[in-house]
Amino acid sequence: MTTVAISKVTSKGRITLPREIREGLDVHEGEDLALQEVAEGIVILFKAPITRQHLAERLLDSLVVGIGQEAEKLGIRNESDLDALVKVLRKRSFEERYGGR
Repeated sequence: MTTVAISKVTSKGRITLPREIREGLDVHEGEDLALQEVAEGIVILFKAPITRQHLAERLLDSLVVGIGQEAEKLGIRNESDLDALVKVLRKRSFEERYGGR
């Protein structure tokens, strides 16, 4: 079950992690938490320790999601749309780099 709680940010940038969340994550005083911004206004909290590989995988996942959202905004809905855009960008890059040879 997903728990949603509201906390205020103090002048020092601190927030209180509500008891329900602490208990759900089995988080205790002095333990580290990892925070990851995945979209505007959305942050995921992980109980640390988190390995570099695990963090890299989560960051890559969020990057893929973000790219997908931006692609949809540009009208890219399927692989053929993406292939067409890649061709245009490769051509533009080649022309910029080599002067349109």
